[in-house]
Amino acid sequence: MISDKQFVAIDLGGSCIRALAAEMQTNGAIRILSEESIESDDVKCGIVEQTASPKITTIQRYLQNSSKIPEITMVTVALGARTMKQIPVTVTKFVGRERKVTQELLDEMKKECKTSFQHTNISIYDVIPISYEIDSVRVFEPLGKQGTQIIGNYNLIVGSSQIKDKLDACFVRTGLVLEHTPLAVEALSTVLLEDADREDGCGLINFGASTTTFAAYKEGVLQYLLVVPLGAKTITKDIQDLGISFANAEKLKCKMGNALESKVDDPVYVQIPAEIEGKPPVRISTQFIATIIEARMEELLQPIVDAISLLPFSLDAGIVISGGGAKLTNIIDLIQSKTDMPTRYGNHTEWLSDDTDEKYYDPSYAQLVGTIILTDEYRKNHPIEETVADPEKKPKIKKGGKIREKVSQGFFNFFSDENQMNQNK
Repeated sequence: MISDKQFVAIDLGGSCIRALAAEMQTNGAIRILSEESIESDDVKCGIVEQTASPKITTIQRYLQNSSKIPEITMVTVALGARTMKQIPVTVTKFVGRERKVTQELLDEMKKECKTSFQHTNISIYDVIPISYEIDSVRVFEPLGKQGTQIIGNYNLIVGSSQIKDKLDACFVRTGLVLEHTPLAVEALSTVLLEDADREDGCGLINFGASTTTFAAYKEGVLQYLLVVPLGAKTITKDIQDLGISFANAEKLKCKMGNALESKVDDPVYVQIPAEIEGKPPVRISTQFIATIIEARMEELLQPIVDAISLLPFSLDAGIVISGGGAKLTNIIDLIQSKTDMPTRYGNHTEWLSDDTDEKYYDPSYAQLVGTIILTDEYRKNHPIEETVADPEKKPKIKKGGKIREKVSQGFFNFFSDENQMNQNK
């Protein structure tokens, strides 16, 4: 069984399912024990199909062997989906006779947030306190303050009920306990943003396979959330439409793709086998590939650029990017040209132990690392014994065999055969 300092986090991505086994060291650094992944198209815009269950079971078995954890019985999955968005809610209460704000009153206000939002097929995934006013004076820590009336401003993170319902149904089939389900964007911000970034105002863009998520932070909390239903896989499919296979299109994008056509100084032609057998090879210019990529990236970024322009606060700390799609050449230059804001890559490596293999420095691991950090925080108030004993978390079908305080609140080888692809000036 997993010890109280061992964790398994699963990333249910649009192109693969990846799991990470790790342990938290006494100095707060994460030591990665093992990683397993399986290609998958069983997750559509954050909705998990039940066909993912056998793949998760397979990963569980592989991970037990490679991590040396005797039995993996519980995992954490961060939630993120195309339908997720934030809705502002305000709750007003009289403080009461003692004129002092209690934890009971704050809990009651948070509960009222949830009951005030009743929509069919829409669920609340988080309630984030933004600010409070006591007798018209703004305060950030209301507990214990005196006054007559308190107003709480919150962000509800809502989305399709299918996100959680289908996730639960999937894991019932595996027999694994879902220990914790934090927001994916909060997992990312935990390891990619400094406290100063979150206070001063920072935009976080995560380029996933099927969606791109933009989150804006200010005064230490998530203020705005937008999920664009386009991702890195969309670009790959655009290139595939030239008449090549999806696998070759992905390789071409990663090896020779460019987010800015103007930055292709020395274009070459690439010859790739046609997707349809018997057809002649497809000859493509790297400059034309960049034109395709830039056009799709501009479409993807436009809703984010529009959202930034409408924010009622400034992003003084700029923009941080992450995700597999963030590895496109010159993507930072493209974002800076569209937003006129300083942009940088997120870096989660400071959370990893000194002996960590450099492959885990890749930005695609950031969400898993953040998920482990948040689960460690979660366990401080929800010990493993309580989680396993919780009937809501217990698997209904048995297997057939074997932070930060504010956050807790709230190139592969291209073608090995040179005959498959020839470059000609």
